[in-house]
Amino acid sequence: MDGNLEQSRNALIQAFGRQSSFWGLGKTAGEMYAVLYFSPEPVSLEEIAKSLQVTKGNVSIAIRQLEQLGMVRRSWQKGDRRVFFEPETDFYKITRSVLGLRHKPEFDQSFLLVEESVQLAKQADSSNKRHTVLERLNMLQEFYRLLDSVVEVVSTMNSDQLKAAAEMFKLLAPVKQGDKEYGMPKG
Repeated sequence: MDGNLEQSRNALIQAFGRQSSFWGLGKTAGEMYAVLYFSPEPVSLEEIAKSLQVTKGNVSIAIRQLEQLGMVRRSWQKGDRRVFFEPETDFYKITRSVLGLRHKPEFDQSFLLVEESVQLAKQADSSNKRHTVLERLNMLQEFYRLLDSVVEVVSTMNSDQLKAAAEMFKLLAPVKQGDKEYGMPKG
């Protein structure tokens, strides 16, 4: 591989490893996605493990995470019994897939537990602490509901609609990037 392409690949592996670690997937999952993303051909688990110098077991665990998130898909090659993987390159599709996971039982259960927390706090004896706890829990519920409704809307948008919505939000709320601020002028 060309030296510049190799450096580009290594930088992407490092970037995706950091992002994946930040989001709680683990560094290996992000690095694996980078290997797949950078490859024009489907890649086997053995090739991924060798490329990243990690065990096949680590690769196997991480690939299941990536499959669950809709970031990779399996493929087969005629005459080869190994399973190969290729990346989903449509990041809007990945985003919709990840946002769709909010309908999982774990997510619903967390909403129910917050509701249970509210109901239990309401049963406590009246006090300043009870008042503060209820106030905070109500704010949390309101935030969850708002976030859930935003996710619902975003998950139904196509890429053009999402881009248009992002541009609209830039007009409504200035975004700071470095030393520059973008958005509606102050005044």
